[in-house]
Amino acid sequence: MPLDPQVQAMRAAKAAAAVRPLYTLGIDEARAADLAAIQSEAGRPEPVGAVTDTELPGPDGPLPVRVYRPEGEGPFPVLVYFFGGGWTLGSIDTSDAICRALTNAAGCVTVSVGYRLAPEHPFPAAVFDCLAALRWAAEQAPRFDGDPARLAVGGDSAGGNLAAVVSLLARDQDGPAITAQLLVYPNTDHASATASMAENDDPLFFNQLSVDWYWKHYLADQADGADPLASPLRAGDHSGLPPALVITAEYDPLRDEGEAYAAKLAAAGVEVELTRYDGVVHGFFAMSGVLAAGRTAMGQAAGFLRRKLAPQAPVLLRQAELHGSLSDPVLDAMNFLNEVTGRFPEAVSFAPGRPYEGFFEVEQIESYLRSYLDRLAADGLDRDQVRTRLFQYGRTNGQIHELIARTLANDEGIEVPAESVVVTVGCQEAMLLALRALCAGPDDVLLVSSPAYVGITGAARVLDIEVAPVPEGPDGLEPAAVAAVARQLRAAGKRPRALYLVPDFANPSGSTLPLEVRHQLLALAGEQDLLVLEDNPYGFFVREGSPLPTMKSLDTARRVVYLGSFAKTAFPGARLGYLVADQEVLTADGGRTLLADQLSKIKSMTTVNTSAVSQAVIGGMLIELDCRLREANEQAIKHYRNALETLLAELERTFPADRHAEHGVRWNRPRGGFFVVVDVPVAVDHAALERSAREFGVLFTPMGDFYLHGGGSHQLRLSCSYLTDDQIIDGVGRLAAFLAAERAEDGGRTHG
Repeated sequence: MPLDPQVQAMRAAKAAAAVRPLYTLGIDEARAADLAAIQSEAGRPEPVGAVTDTELPGPDGPLPVRVYRPEGEGPFPVLVYFFGGGWTLGSIDTSDAICRALTNAAGCVTVSVGYRLAPEHPFPAAVFDCLAALRWAAEQAPRFDGDPARLAVGGDSAGGNLAAVVSLLARDQDGPAITAQLLVYPNTDHASATASMAENDDPLFFNQLSVDWYWKHYLADQADGADPLASPLRAGDHSGLPPALVITAEYDPLRDEGEAYAAKLAAAGVEVELTRYDGVVHGFFAMSGVLAAGRTAMGQAAGFLRRKLAPQAPVLLRQAELHGSLSDPVLDAMNFLNEVTGRFPEAVSFAPGRPYEGFFEVEQIESYLRSYLDRLAADGLDRDQVRTRLFQYGRTNGQIHELIARTLANDEGIEVPAESVVVTVGCQEAMLLALRALCAGPDDVLLVSSPAYVGITGAARVLDIEVAPVPEGPDGLEPAAVAAVARQLRAAGKRPRALYLVPDFANPSGSTLPLEVRHQLLALAGEQDLLVLEDNPYGFFVREGSPLPTMKSLDTARRVVYLGSFAKTAFPGARLGYLVADQEVLTADGGRTLLADQLSKIKSMTTVNTSAVSQAVIGGMLIELDCRLREANEQAIKHYRNALETLLAELERTFPADRHAEHGVRWNRPRGGFFVVVDVPVAVDHAALERSAREFGVLFTPMGDFYLHGGGSHQLRLSCSYLTDDQIIDGVGRLAAFLAAERAEDGGRTHG
């Protein structure tokens, strides 16, 4: 298009005044004329929040720098701006109007850099001055209420060249990270032979002679023009550079090389905005006082900087886009109990099944660790090998598997090879590993006794494994019920893959499977081709009668995968569990291996291995106890027996059987373990638990959390494991007061 009318008016004025081209003047005269022309065409300088003139340490001495701060509260993004002038003319004064306008319109701190000029300081002095200024701005940004994480560079003409070059250097020299680059009609290629260079020869405006004059002063050796630090268009790699806005002018000899640079960036995958302003000449960006196009371009530049330098909003994830298990109430149950317990620390808590802390002594940890280290030394390991054993990643399936195997043989009569033991991060990992390995497809179903421990149902939900509840009878799980559920699943085209159960003092019901039922279930597992996941955290803690053999010890067909933990029998803080997977696996090539070895593959992709320090502590404990945990737990067995007896006795005293019609409370009488299930005459859910904690100072676990498809609405679980006798007695009294109040409230709602 023809010259913009406002540009034509400027040209006429220059012609009338016989303005000489800058390249016909001496250096000092040209610098003065350039500043005067820019100040006359830039318009009235805008006020900003604050302006600070200071210095920064340059490569060869201090450099002047001017910092513009906008009004308002920061921290603000930071723009490091390099003035134009062919590396020969210009100063922080010539870019003053531009920097003020960008500071206000973009809402940024602008750092205007007074780099050294040629010919006194030829290439590459300006380049390294500007790089030093960028690094200074990143380091000093907080001093000016700037945010170094939102850093941009910009410049016009030669300043655009320097901004492009500094972006390349920051990419290649580990920063600082640049968020955006503003390149206004930049020089990008020395000795460029483009159409725009040939077309624009008007002596009253910037032309090819102007370009040659600036390059002649900037380059002490014209061969340096091939260096990408002088000609960024010639860089071998433009990828990984910050998003760029490139502005060019139609009547500008630099138009084509600026647009070529934009094309190079885009081809390298860099986000680029390119705008050519028609009808205007080189320098129009600094002529906002007389050219509307200058004001438009300024607005565009500010908008680009605002968008690119805007603080990133924290990501907001939608629940519906996360895994479905995270919306399952099963996964909320444990967190809710922990949260309520934390909010009411003074309440008597029958909620968690924690071990009693009176058996823990800090000094034991040091003793156990020393015993383990002594054993390693006795086994012939030197100091370096011991250090490696403790400090490095270890065997995926664990280091103390032999000690665990010996302990199982001594305590439970479970005779298995040590290689079948996988040491895990708590028993929860053991469940996850077993479920992930055994359930291969969507038709594989896990059977669980119901009510069920939320740890196993939650693990299955996380792994998208279908769970089929098998209702417990009065004495726990019944083989006929298991068979019925298995048949129903097969009729529906599904495969009942495994059965999870806790034979001794189950969580939450407290039920114990009679010996004959254990044999029947093992036989049923063979008939139905089921594997049994036997979890045994409470087997030591018998209240009445004698301990029953584990199903694993009775298992002659290797149907049982045995899950264990040291949380209840040692201390939970070690977070050490294990599983016994001695089943043989027939591999695709006809070979045979242990299931434990297959589980190792999964573990290597999750926890990698189990803490060597935790293994050392538990291993030392087993060594000190000669791998006989049951004998070592005699004191704990007596404590838990007494706690359970105290709880049952206090329930009987508070809710006598001959007054059942009055209080409506019944409970089971477990043969051991930590838990009692209480039937109550009112609904107990999370809201009721919160009222109980807040108003009566007592906590329990609503049984509804343990049923997959409804149930347990009028039941609660009481755990007495870590309470003293006095706390148990006090807690039952508080529970009675809560139930009485709830019953009265229910009566008021019924009859009101």
